[in-house]
Amino acid sequence: MQYFYDGQIRRYVGQLIRMVSGFKYQTEDGKQITVPVMYGDMTRQAANIIRENSENKIPSAPRIAVYITGIAIDKNRLSDPTFVSKVHVRERTKVYDSDGNVTDYLPTQGNQYTVERLMPTPYKLTVKADIWATNTNMKLQIMEQLMMLFNPSVEIQTTDNFVDWTSLTVVELTEVNFTSRQIPTGIDSEIDIGTLTFETPIWINPPTKVKRLGVIHDIIMNIHDQSYSFETEERVSIGNFDIFVYYDTATSQYQAELLDVKSIIQSMPDDQQAAWNKIGQDLNWRVLLDQYPNKFKAGSSQLFLTQSNGNEIIGTVALNALDETKLIINFDQDTYPTNTPIEGDTSGILRGTVDAIINPETFNPGTITGNPRYLLLNDAGVNTDAWGSLVAKANDIIEWTGSVWEVVLDASTTTEVVYTTNIRTGVQYKYEDSEWTRSFEGEYRKGLWQLIL
Repeated sequence: MQYFYDGQIRRYVGQLIRMVSGFKYQTEDGKQITVPVMYGDMTRQAANIIRENSENKIPSAPRIAVYITGIAIDKNRLSDPTFVSKVHVRERTKVYDSDGNVTDYLPTQGNQYTVERLMPTPYKLTVKADIWATNTNMKLQIMEQLMMLFNPSVEIQTTDNFVDWTSLTVVELTEVNFTSRQIPTGIDSEIDIGTLTFETPIWINPPTKVKRLGVIHDIIMNIHDQSYSFETEERVSIGNFDIFVYYDTATSQYQAELLDVKSIIQSMPDDQQAAWNKIGQDLNWRVLLDQYPNKFKAGSSQLFLTQSNGNEIIGTVALNALDETKLIINFDQDTYPTNTPIEGDTSGILRGTVDAIINPETFNPGTITGNPRYLLLNDAGVNTDAWGSLVAKANDIIEWTGSVWEVVLDASTTTEVVYTTNIRTGVQYKYEDSEWTRSFEGEYRKGLWQLIL
């Protein structure tokens, strides 16, 4: 791993120091003096420097010393480490002077970026603030001003970057040690120290990936001899080709292939190893891409797939170096259709997923825990050992209520498009026109797909 340091813990400590800074105490003659704040505990070396290497001097007071006493991983806040949050940022156009400095902003769109934020690691930071005082009245003044802030906590912000999702946190006062002296004091002249212990949940962020969105180099049209400005929103497939989009289990990637008029795409049953079967010759994508030399940008050019509801699924594309008849697609999951929430009549559970797709004639649920849901490939009969008195048809979704199986989605009465994801495989399916198909895989006719170079 390359060297990476962002001073994140240092920023948290810096904010905690600011939190206890700026307080004052008032002397007997009414004069108010600001209490200085420093980082670090009183080590032998620091004390010797402050005393100017003399035993006749003692550290000055009042003073507040802030220092870290512990950092521990917070397992209660651990989340999915593979989660990636995407934020799209659009800048205003910058105006530069002759030296390259920004002098103004124009009311037009400038650079565009995509910020991919990786899941941070949660920690709990423990910090102590030692309050040095020469008398009890001084210490009481300082401690009272600090302690009244915590009811029950204080919110701090480490950065003003609006894409930093870990900039806000809270500080809790967990312990107060009023004095460091023993009673009775005796002849000890050591400075009296009161200690406040704070705890704050923090995040340690991995490096963030920032992608600059490239300029749309060209908009592919059916009419090749007509030029279009970059501001146009019209996108039309070229060459009157259809395309076939599918998930390749061998490579774990989505791919797209060109189809000619003789090509046929067959949808295979879900229990088959391949969901689709293509009949027809393979066409090299260069047939289209070579019409626009040096325009195709792997990882930057985009494919748009128009769905029946008008929404578009978007992904960046690259040509398969080993087989140029296949275009590798990296879809933006934020553009996927949203699963349709389905509520159980008895359980009241609202879900948009199923645990598996099964054939009730061959599948036995065995010992059941929780409230599993299944999508049926075939009809389920009456009074069977596995399903009891359940009566359900193919394409229905059933749920275990705790005592019996019941139908939560009757496909025969469903008129709207339904989306659901199979948890076992992670594949999303769509119910439309009385059949379940993979959500956005399959054949796209000309006009329903667009390629932007």
